[in-house]
Amino acid sequence: MEKNSDKWVIQLRKGVFELAILALINQRPMYGYELTSGLKSLPLFDLTDGAIYPILKRLSQDSWIVSYWVESEGGPKRKYYKITEEGQKILEKRWTYYEAIYSDLEKMVKGGSEL
Repeated sequence: MEKNSDKWVIQLRKGVFELAILALINQRPMYGYELTSGLKSLPLFDLTDGAIYPILKRLSQDSWIVSYWVESEGGPKRKYYKITEEGQKILEKRWTYYEAIYSDLEKMVKGGSEL
């Protein structure tokens, strides 16, 4: 087995969590638990329930998302997160960069790139 394989996977996942969260709330505003559930539906993005909130705070501080409260029927208020125009630009820029990296790696792994 590869030495430190778990650390490598953790670092890779951390690098794309912001992108994944921006992509989800670009579809529609969501509250924290809903975001966590959406991420957990994809095995590589499984995270503990509270782990998303520091990421959301950082995205808010960067002005890539905004939050607002909504009354909930039969329950407490929910804090929803919505992507900003700046967040949409970041999502597009990062997605383009991610696709380019993936494409280049794929060429190297499959032998289609001459160095």
